[in-house]
Amino acid sequence: MGSGRFEQSQEAFGMKLQVSAPGRICLFGEHQDYFQLPVAASAIDLRCRLRGHARSDRRVELHLLDLDEVHTWDLDALPQPQPRNYWLAGLHVAKKEGWLPATGWTCKVTSTIPQQAGASSSSALTVAWCALIASLSRQAWNPSWVAQAAWRTEVEFFDEPGGMMDHAVCASGGVQRIRFAPDFRCEELPLPSGDWLLIDSVEPKDTLAILQRAKHRRMHLLQEWGADLHVGYEPPRPVHWSADDHALMNATGGIRVVSERGTLLLEASAHELDLGQCLTVHHRWLSEGLKVSTPRIDQLLEQAMQLGACGGKINGSGGGGTAFAVFPRGQRARAVEAFKTQEVTVHPIALGEEGVRIDSFAEDC
Repeated sequence: MGSGRFEQSQEAFGMKLQVSAPGRICLFGEHQDYFQLPVAASAIDLRCRLRGHARSDRRVELHLLDLDEVHTWDLDALPQPQPRNYWLAGLHVAKKEGWLPATGWTCKVTSTIPQQAGASSSSALTVAWCALIASLSRQAWNPSWVAQAAWRTEVEFFDEPGGMMDHAVCASGGVQRIRFAPDFRCEELPLPSGDWLLIDSVEPKDTLAILQRAKHRRMHLLQEWGADLHVGYEPPRPVHWSADDHALMNATGGIRVVSERGTLLLEASAHELDLGQCLTVHHRWLSEGLKVSTPRIDQLLEQAMQLGACGGKINGSGGGGTAFAVFPRGQRARAVEAFKTQEVTVHPIALGEEGVRIDSFAEDC
């Protein structure tokens, strides 16, 4: 959405806004973005929604309806945020950069994106929050601007490592190939065929433990090895490596190859059967090689296959959270009904959802 559309929307409904942003699934490339290797991801039609209206004072009142929480801040006396308090961090970033509104506002938040489950619920909320703040201050914005503002809020403000992949997909929408080197850029891909199902294992993610092995250990091994994954240069491996070290590097290479093949299939609008088989190979590398899956998620994906899925994989960093599967068109319903009898939550999803947007609404906030 460009700035012109933003200005027209402001005239249409003044200072009463609804802003929404989608979640995302990572189709190919988990755990290789920090090696600056490409990732393919898609926005999904599960969204977070922020309804806000301006106040006459300098108070910000935030109602998290799904969590039954209320937070308030004084724009003239903002406290320093604790880690991962992106709501407050966004206020600091907007104040520093000059797009903080002159008056406060009240905001109510709801979301259909599974929380802390690898579907980018956090980044979607941050993207929508930055768009809401900018809109209330009459700052012209487009998806690229919002993605960068959300990255500064979630990553740069807290001096944490992290890329812009989630923010770019949640802001721009669609199906995207994200390249990190030599420069960051997004390339739109065709909408994949088939019917898609997001499966929430209801297992809390253990992200920190996963990153210790899947990220930090592998980065150390790659530095020690001296390989260049971008050009496929692989010198002899160090003789002192353990079997586990070799397994991690085997998985690293396997993920790179299957991600390249999967992205080519997306680019060619391949049949869902070919795409599903590639997703399953990708999951095997993640599960058996990097060990980022769980027995529960492996079992749910196997059950999806028995119910007619073409394939699927874990979604996001892992250690719990969500997985997804693709079915032939019109053959997803049986799996939805079967999973309803278990202690999981399933979401029939559509890929290629629109990115961050402003919508008007008639009722009071």
